[in-house]
Amino acid sequence: MAGVLFLLGKKDPAHRIQILDTASGLWNDTNITSRFRSALDELDSMKAKPTEIVDEKNSGGNRPNSTFGKWIWCCVRVFQPEVMVETGVSHGHSSRNILDAMHRNGKGRLYSIDLPNKDTNPAYNFKGHSTETGWAVPIELRTRWELILGDARIELPALLKRLETIDIFFHDSDHSYDHMLFEFECALPHLKSHGILLSDDVDKNEAFAHFTQNHGLSMHRFNKGGVAIVRS
Repeated sequence: MAGVLFLLGKKDPAHRIQILDTASGLWNDTNITSRFRSALDELDSMKAKPTEIVDEKNSGGNRPNSTFGKWIWCCVRVFQPEVMVETGVSHGHSSRNILDAMHRNGKGRLYSIDLPNKDTNPAYNFKGHSTETGWAVPIELRTRWELILGDARIELPALLKRLETIDIFFHDSDHSYDHMLFEFECALPHLKSHGILLSDDVDKNEAFAHFTQNHGLSMHRFNKGGVAIVRS
């Protein structure tokens, strides 16, 4: 039935099944799966969905209307991270998604790294709006956010050294094989036991697959996003 609804344009039931199946498979813990179900119920109620900023027909970024956007939001709501690091911000739709979940948690801080926004992809730009990095994050969510403008190859190691340990890492910057592997390898030693590593665009190359295999990490791939968990 979910597959039929998906073909008819009603994607939420299929998203729900995939997210719950993924949570169950990765953690094999009925309590965690139940918490994912509650988070999805919260999204489905519409009360928890961040208001779309502009042009609802445009789905750029990992907003909570996509499978991976919902997955990210649910991970933050379920595991309530104290510290999360993100690389790649662009207009900030993923950042807003994360910060909305943290706001609802009443805890957590997001550290984001990106170059000043020079993205000219029309899928991520809107007439009449500034292209300043992270413009989509509203003022009321910025109290939990530190935005660092610079090259991730320089800024990420320095930030991780400063933070020492993190709960969740999310890669969404340069999606070349070498850079993705660089960021994954940088983040892994700083992830706490049972920490989560998220990556967008894992379909671009085999960096995520090779990294998780080499380190023996449990993982799952969505259409374009990936998740791996640190067991100890």
